[in-house]
Amino acid sequence: MDQILKLGKWGNSNAIRLPKGMLEKVGITPNDKEVSVNVTTDSIVIKPKRKEKLLDKLFENYDSNQPYPFEIVDKGGAVGEELY
Repeated sequence: MDQILKLGKWGNSNAIRLPKGMLEKVGITPNDKEVSVNVTTDSIVIKPKRKEKLLDKLFENYDSNQPYPFEIVDKGGAVGEELY
């Protein structure tokens, strides 16, 4: 759905006022303080900023094409009492 919005001045910057219904459609609420903005050659995409999931953060530099370095991982010693 294309909608024409007016571009206005806000100090030395330009601003666009986004209707409440438009923001609700994508999950942006009045309490949100930040949004994610991606600029390309011919578009500006505004998305709700989501908290980064811990699992995504843990695997952000993971490369499945690299073998796991088992030789440098400390596997620990024996655990428990010796029975012999």
